[in-house]
Amino acid sequence: MSDINKDLNYPQINKTDLLKVLLVTISWGMNYPIMKFVLNSYPPSIFRAFTFFLGFVSLGLIALVTKTTLRVPANEQFTVFRLSMFNMVGWHVPMIYGVSMLNSGRAAIIGYTMPVWAMLSCVIFYKEKITLRSLLGIGLAMIAVFLLLIASDEQWGNNPTGVVVMLIAAITWGLGNAMMKNNSLSINGIALTFWALFLAFIFFVLIAIVFEHDQWQWPNIFQWIAIVYGGVITFALSYVAWFHVARKLSPVNSGLSIMLVPVFGVTGGAFVLGETVSIIDIASLILILIAMAVVLIPKEKWKSIFYPASKSATSSHLP
Repeated sequence: MSDINKDLNYPQINKTDLLKVLLVTISWGMNYPIMKFVLNSYPPSIFRAFTFFLGFVSLGLIALVTKTTLRVPANEQFTVFRLSMFNMVGWHVPMIYGVSMLNSGRAAIIGYTMPVWAMLSCVIFYKEKITLRSLLGIGLAMIAVFLLLIASDEQWGNNPTGVVVMLIAAITWGLGNAMMKNNSLSINGIALTFWALFLAFIFFVLIAIVFEHDQWQWPNIFQWIAIVYGGVITFALSYVAWFHVARKLSPVNSGLSIMLVPVFGVTGGAFVLGETVSIIDIASLILILIAMAVVLIPKEKWKSIFYPASKSATSSHLP
C-alpha cells in the first residue's frame, strides 16, 4: 500500500490550478469574518439557505451559458449524494453554528485542521499507511484545539462548545475530502458542485423551518451583500475551483493548497471586525500551520530542504 504522503502518481498543479487555489484561499478566508458579521444579527440557517440558493442558481446559469451538462449517471447518483453530505452538508451545518459561537479567526483556525483529518480518514477507511509524521501532525493539531478550548472558556465572545462544534465540522470535511479523492466520477466539477449546493440548500431550508421559523426577517442591504458574496463567490466559483483541485490532486496536495485560508480568516477578523487576536490564537495558528506542513509536504521535499548537500552529491554520481 502506498504512503499517503507520496504523490508521485498524481499530476502537478499548473498556472490555472494556482489561480484557482488563490481564489479559494482568499474567498474562503475572508468568508469567516463576513459570516460572523451577518450572524451577529441574522439566523444562521436562513442565511446559509439564501447563500446555497444563490450558489446553485448561479451554477445553473453558468452551465446553461456554457452548455455544460448537469446530468448525473444513475450509477453515480448515490456517490454524489454521499460526497455532498460530507463535503457540503456535514461541513456547513456545524460550521455555521460554530462560527456563531466563536470569533471568526478562531473558527477558521479550527476549521482548517481539515487536512489532518483527511489524512487520518485515508488511514482508517482507505488503508493508507500511517507514518510518524502523520502522528506528529495529529498531535500538533490536537494541542492547538486544546489551547483554544481552554482559552475560549475565559475569553469574551468565544464559547467552548463552539470549539467542539467547529472540530466536528473539520473532521467531517476531512472525511469528505478523503472520500472525494477515493471515489471516481465521470461528471464535471460544475455538475458535482451544483447538486451538492442543491442538496445543502434543501437541508438548510428544513433546519430553518424547524428551528428558526420564528426568527425570519428579510435581509438588509449589508446582509444581502454578504449573501451574494457567499453564494456567488464562496460557493459557485470557489467550490468549483476546490472540487477541481481536490479531484485532480492527492489529499496531500489539495490540503496543502489551502494552508493560508486560516491566516486570511484571522487577519480578516482582526481588520474587518476588530476582533482581538490573542497569544493563544497566534500560537494555535502556528501549530496548525506546522501540523499541516508536517502532514502534507512529501517526505522527499523535507529531505531536499534539510539535506541539500546529500541530494546534490547523489546527483553528481548519476551517469
